[in-house]
Amino acid sequence: MSATAIPHDIVKLTAPLLLGSLFNWALYGVLIVQIYVYSYNFPKDKGVVKCLAYFVFLLETAQTALNGADVFFWFIQGFGDVDRLKDSHFAPIDIPIIHAIISFTVQAYFCYRIWILNKRSLWLCTIIAIASILQAIGGAWGGIQSEIVGKYAVSKTALYLWSLGSALADVLIAIAMILLLRRTRLKGNRFSNDILLRLVRLTIETNVITAGTAFASFVLYVAFPDEIYYVFTAGIIGKIYANTLLVSLNNRIYFREHASSVLHSSSHQVVSSQSRLEAASQHYHQVGPPARPTTIGNGFKVETMSHTIELERVKGDVVSISSEPEP
Repeated sequence: MSATAIPHDIVKLTAPLLLGSLFNWALYGVLIVQIYVYSYNFPKDKGVVKCLAYFVFLLETAQTALNGADVFFWFIQGFGDVDRLKDSHFAPIDIPIIHAIISFTVQAYFCYRIWILNKRSLWLCTIIAIASILQAIGGAWGGIQSEIVGKYAVSKTALYLWSLGSALADVLIAIAMILLLRRTRLKGNRFSNDILLRLVRLTIETNVITAGTAFASFVLYVAFPDEIYYVFTAGIIGKIYANTLLVSLNNRIYFREHASSVLHSSSHQVVSSQSRLEAASQHYHQVGPPARPTTIGNGFKVETMSHTIELERVKGDVVSISSEPEP
């Protein structure tokens, strides 16, 4: 039996499948680096956080393996066979179903983070959770339907739920973080403000990317209903979500290093204050027994020959020094 003749517009069928797979594998490489950085820097992380990170990574590993089997089926085992390209093979499982689970997991994590940062945002977290659940249902529904048919046939309702629900949840997460930033009253703690600003900015940026990718799938499906262009963006969205989660977890490295620099700066100020105290002790120098050695302990206490100079407070550039003669 002769194979179906190769059409002149075969690129419309092959490009979304091949490019989506290539980008999917590239993002998996990034994910491997992210999970290595996480496991190296946070070996004592909470069990639930570690389970979340490794669950997402293992699920994406399975998705990558299934996607590799798809590419082998389409372009190697079925090379030149157009009918093979029209067969979805494992794509309904590794694209809509697995990616819907990944996106729901990551969105639930951000939803929980918003609730932790602002307990009054429960109503907004509830809306985000509902949108995330709906997109997961849409992805699973579309995947099961396509698997039964064996083609790239996905109902409009399922794809709309999956893509628009995912985009809506991501946009709401970004809005929630913006509102959180605006409602936060800065009280002069620069370190805490820097952490909050970086956390909010990172969350907004990553959710804009995921929302844009999900919305792009919707636009491609609506603009080209007879083509499978939407498979390209739908095939990589799970990896984007997974990398978003790991980037968020690994971003704590910056917080840790920033805290270390703050502590180093504080210790430098203490040493500088000690030098000031030693200089101040010269004003109280009197002829008598040799000066006792300078000691630094709790309270930053400096003893001289006949006076006790105590550093009461070091806060910024304000140094308060009290002096009292020894009996």
